[in-house]
Amino acid sequence: MANQTASVESQFLRQISKKFLNWSLLRQIMSFVLFIGLWSIIVVAVDYFHQIPTPKAVFLALFELPITVVLINILKSFFRVLAGFFLGIVIGFPIGVAIGYSRVLKNLIFPAFEMIRPIPPIAWIPLTVLFFVHIESQIIFLTFYGAFFPIVYNTMGGIAEVDIRLPRAAMSFGLERKLMLWKVILPAAMPQIFTGMRLAMGITWILVVAAEMMANKGGMGYYVWYNHTVMDYPHVVLGMGIIGLCGAICSIGINFVGNYFTRWRRIF
Repeated sequence: MANQTASVESQFLRQISKKFLNWSLLRQIMSFVLFIGLWSIIVVAVDYFHQIPTPKAVFLALFELPITVVLINILKSFFRVLAGFFLGIVIGFPIGVAIGYSRVLKNLIFPAFEMIRPIPPIAWIPLTVLFFVHIESQIIFLTFYGAFFPIVYNTMGGIAEVDIRLPRAAMSFGLERKLMLWKVILPAAMPQIFTGMRLAMGITWILVVAAEMMANKGGMGYYVWYNHTVMDYPHVVLGMGIIGLCGAICSIGINFVGNYFTRWRRIF
């Protein structure tokens, strides 16, 4: 009888914990707590890191943040990132589909891509001065370049790696060949395509920050560099954190759209 009572109580406690405690959220919060704790220990314990601002100094700098200036810089960076990212999708996605779906087009296009792809985006800066008159266009080109190749290669790879049994099964059910790409192959390749988009988004943020530091035309990269020049390092770290938050928001947005286009995966 006592064992049964204990079992009922343990089940009740488990139900309560499942209902009122989100363990996944708690673990995510603990991740931030551990990061801040490790940051505080390293700054104090390591001699070379004493000049790095502590979490407390960065937190206090938050109350000195010029909100209007930061919001304007965030909007500038978002515009440049999204402009380059969507240009990468509009141009890169069809090319990736063509290369992945057609062997003839792959032989015509892919070798040139393999030659251009290893060129670092920063190496294009001297030529962007010739291609584009305005600095804004140069920055958007760099973000586009950073997004272009991950989108092309993941689209191409996702289509090429679709299980051959899927189109064969669709053909056995009477699906027309001209609809095979849209109805079977692209939906099956979507997980890898959106993986490429997430990679592309991360690269565009890296490039926009680097370009803004050099161009001196606003944006979060300029904000970080300016505070470095005046040796206001708490605001430097704060600016870095804002950039990371903006990048995370973009990744969450891509995940949300990707979950919609791959909602069939939740059935299994």
